[in-house]
Amino acid sequence: MHNQEIYYGAPGTGKSHKVKDTLLNNVPQSKVFRVTIHPEFTYSDFIGQLLPEQTAGGITFKFHRGPFTEALVEAYADTSEEVFLVLEELSRGNVAAIFGDVFQLLDRNEYFESEYSINNKAIAVELNQATNEIKLPSNLNIIGTVNINDQNVFPMDTAFKRRFDWKYVSTHPEMGTTSFNKELNNPLIPINYSSRDFEVNWLSFYSALNKFITDKTDGLGKKEDKQLGQFFIKFTEKEIWNSNSDTTKNPNYSSNDKKTAQESIIEKLRNKLLLYLWQDVQGLNGFGSSTSLFTDTITNFDTLYEYFGTEQVFSDDFLDKFLSSPADRKRYSYS
Repeated sequence: MHNQEIYYGAPGTGKSHKVKDTLLNNVPQSKVFRVTIHPEFTYSDFIGQLLPEQTAGGITFKFHRGPFTEALVEAYADTSEEVFLVLEELSRGNVAAIFGDVFQLLDRNEYFESEYSINNKAIAVELNQATNEIKLPSNLNIIGTVNINDQNVFPMDTAFKRRFDWKYVSTHPEMGTTSFNKELNNPLIPINYSSRDFEVNWLSFYSALNKFITDKTDGLGKKEDKQLGQFFIKFTEKEIWNSNSDTTKNPNYSSNDKKTAQESIIEKLRNKLLLYLWQDVQGLNGFGSSTSLFTDTITNFDTLYEYFGTEQVFSDDFLDKFLSSPADRKRYSYS
């Protein structure tokens, strides 16, 4: 396969799902070594470390493999089988410190083997090698995922970046066959707008948010790293089905089922979306400007949280200019 790449995009675009579907769908779990990187993750966690163990003869020290060494041992055991080391949330750790001397191995030659070797006795012992020289074999693939709005947690230098192919995962909606209307994760969202309350599907709503976030003329004019993806919030199949249902689609349709679904959806949006929009999208510096995502009555998060689902919280500018398509809207009612 020869994959050494990083999947990147806005939060909720389904990067891990993309990796699974694109690369790991038919790979045995024994050949996949997945780890989530975090600020406290170290070289010792990644490569391995000597840890004390109690034995009958007393305390001894044994080398405990990290995910990198586990994957490398598996790859050397049978070079005809592809092995994948998957590093989730790669930018949330100090990759220069985590990779250490292993960084040298990331340069691959035309056969996808390491161009250069390193000397590492601890890893060589695990590989049962006669020498301490270590290289990556061609069947060891390294895959990372990165949220683009997390890149400033621990910036990656150019030398590290250029050793990977970077695969962008778009915010554009993905279609499927398992959800309502063949649209993945797409319930109807109730929107309060003065006296003209309406419903809009989630795909249209989050896409309108993304346009508003980046539009330099009528929107906030911010970078794409503030956008959100289709799976920023994951709705249940029951919420999706019942929010979309009516008597033409479901002969057992109940207005109470729809009302329950809408209430559940509102609660998810309140608890998972609002704070992101308030802090990361609008931001404190955005208030008082000529363009705002929220109405003038929303002056603090407490009010936004309280009003959401019962009164208009989104500005006329956003609703009229970015969510104005009649096809996207319809009046809603629970009865």
